[in-house]
Amino acid sequence: MVRGHCIFWEVQNAVQTWVQALSNADLMKAVQNRINGLLTRYKGKFQHYDVNNEMLHGSFYQDRLGKDIRANMFKMASQLDPSPTLFVNDYSIEDGHDSHSCPEVYTQHILGLQEQGAPVGGIGIQGHISNPVGPVVSAALDKLGVLGLPIWFTELDVVSDNEFVRADDLEVMLREAFAHPAVEGIMLWGFWEVSVWRKNSHLVNAEGDLNEAGKRFVKLKKEWLSHARGQVDNNSAFSFRGYHGSYTVEVDTASGKKLTQSFTVDKGDSPLVVNINLGN
Repeated sequence: MVRGHCIFWEVQNAVQTWVQALSNADLMKAVQNRINGLLTRYKGKFQHYDVNNEMLHGSFYQDRLGKDIRANMFKMASQLDPSPTLFVNDYSIEDGHDSHSCPEVYTQHILGLQEQGAPVGGIGIQGHISNPVGPVVSAALDKLGVLGLPIWFTELDVVSDNEFVRADDLEVMLREAFAHPAVEGIMLWGFWEVSVWRKNSHLVNAEGDLNEAGKRFVKLKKEWLSHARGQVDNNSAFSFRGYHGSYTVEVDTASGKKLTQSFTVDKGDSPLVVNINLGN
């Protein structure tokens, strides 16, 4: 999938110099031009947008254009392209180190936007972290999960100069995210040594070889793929337990015919029955 990151960035140091130099009236025009241009050009092509990045750590547009501008950005985006999920996105949410962006503050921030009519559809946790503590991450997800919105780790990277420690820390983050019912996706912020934002966060070295963190990532991915093989019982049924996700089943009949069918296991614990027509 492709995420739109980001339409605006609320931190002043990340705003282009020419934008900062605009008058308030011209700044509003620039905001409207950008959102109109992006959402029109890419209509229907992105599943997510981070509408105004890092609103807990900056206030450039709000200071210049008033307290309603943040909610209005969401409203304008939704009007121009109603199909993508519109996300808030911020950092230091899950580590317990930043009082400006703890889960409680993030929750109130989201509720405030919604009260202003902003169609906030998803919660982005960037996930730039070192030395994660599993119960702290889990507790943060529990608090945000109460809002009933999908949570994504949007920029996950884990830093350690020791690749074995990096592997362990990455596993902590991936297991907590994968296990939590409110988390619907994880996006890595980088994996190749020559193209990562933070040093010592890579999974693949410059030569293209997996380091210990990369090997752990592959191991976990294999662990979370469901495989089942066997024969049907006397009722022509075959049962197995599997993770949520997309599946392909292959059936070999006694006559030598091979049939293939795809199905999806959605969230929830209810049994799923897939009927396969073997034909004549």
